[in-house]
Amino acid sequence: METEATRSILPMLAFALPIVAAMLTVPARRLSERARDVLLIGTATAVAAAALVLAAGVAGGTVYEMYILQLTPKIWMYMRVDAAGALFGATVAVLWLLALVYSLGYMRGEHRLGRYYSFFILCLAWTMGLAYAGNLLTFLIFYELFSVLTYPLVVHEETPEAMAAGTKYIIYILVGGTLVLLAIVLTFFSAGTQTLASGGILSADTDPMTLQAIFWCFLIGFGVKAAIVPLHGWVPDAHPAAPAPFSAVLSGVMVAAGSFGIIRMIFQVFGVSLLKSLDLAPYLTGFAAFTVLFAAALAVNQENLKRRLAYSTISQMGYVTLAISLLGMQSTIGALVHITNHAFMKGGLFLCAGLFIRRLGAYNVHQLDGAARRMPVTAACFTIASLAMIGTPPLSGFTSKWYLGLGMLETGNPWLLAVLLGGALMAAIYLLPIVYRMYFREPALTPEDLTLTEGREAPMTMLAPLVVATIITIGLGIGASLPGLPVALARMAAQAFFQ
Repeated sequence: METEATRSILPMLAFALPIVAAMLTVPARRLSERARDVLLIGTATAVAAAALVLAAGVAGGTVYEMYILQLTPKIWMYMRVDAAGALFGATVAVLWLLALVYSLGYMRGEHRLGRYYSFFILCLAWTMGLAYAGNLLTFLIFYELFSVLTYPLVVHEETPEAMAAGTKYIIYILVGGTLVLLAIVLTFFSAGTQTLASGGILSADTDPMTLQAIFWCFLIGFGVKAAIVPLHGWVPDAHPAAPAPFSAVLSGVMVAAGSFGIIRMIFQVFGVSLLKSLDLAPYLTGFAAFTVLFAAALAVNQENLKRRLAYSTISQMGYVTLAISLLGMQSTIGALVHITNHAFMKGGLFLCAGLFIRRLGAYNVHQLDGAARRMPVTAACFTIASLAMIGTPPLSGFTSKWYLGLGMLETGNPWLLAVLLGGALMAAIYLLPIVYRMYFREPALTPEDLTLTEGREAPMTMLAPLVVATIITIGLGIGASLPGLPVALARMAAQAFFQ
């Protein structure tokens, strides 16, 4: 039974404030850069505060809702903040704030900053709306807006590589969005409603062929954004092309939005019982397991650091899809927790990559020899995030993979532990050699060059967000069982899905 909701304006403010800030960004810059920066940071801070308040309220047993706009006589733009949405919304808002602060130092002196910051803060609005969407049409509106309006950020550098990556991105996204739209239309006509509900809204009495069509349209449509192999082709090009601050949120939460859409589809459109009766989940398990191992294997051979991290994102999001497909309580907890944990682990790694590029001119792995001598704090943060990605206890990556492993045993799939361990092993193969190079290789520089490059650590505007992301990565592992943190919210969401 759905929990009775409390009316609140906070869900609307979480996406409305960034829209206002986006419209004021260019006028504020005409006053001064400081005015623009205060506007952006103040807005992102307010959104993060609202998201954390909503998450705390949901952890205390409250569900929030807000009717925004009547679109048709039967359909409203409707926001409903449940445990899954509260967790994803808080993750989005906090990581976006860190990336925005980092941008102020990283992007200084770049071209077209008005465009960059306007779209950067605008995409925060659409992603928060997606997190809190209470029905399928509202979800679609925000999903399409944030998918399409990230294009200017992907192509911001305006190099031939960036423009090619942007073209590939927009083709993938438009095809995926069209399939999601088709799935939503079929769902509405089959179920007579499109309001998301625990246990699902589709009936077993619906024609099986229609149910299968809805499932595959949703899965392929969301799978493009979630980078399920073979729908992943845009990711390895878009991440290296985009500026590092946007790469952090692109990898940390925007790819995860596709996985979040699959969660909504499985548990609140179909429901566990119906999906089991259709016997479609094993197909998703197969695609997800292949994604984990295939993308990790490709990451090993990537010389470009951001491209290696992009393939890592594909592999890590494969874990989330794999966990969802098992239709088990523990694995679902693991999927939701891993979305949050991965956001700060991978976001931190991309922030590190940006600093290596800015301070050392190091785009490729071999250029990081001896980097720890010149950038000790950045190297330490990269090392901690890498260990977390591998699943080293007590860091956050271990927590989500622990629940995923429990879910594999709970659902009678112990053979999938080989996928879990294989992905972790390959993560070690593509990340630990970078750590070794930073600490144990001598820089390939002359003594004169080495003197000039000692002490190249970034200024605090860029370093502080990276350190905070690293502290969160440590804290979400050590304090995983504390109330109000991701595990608690994920458990609440899973209990609602399986009630």
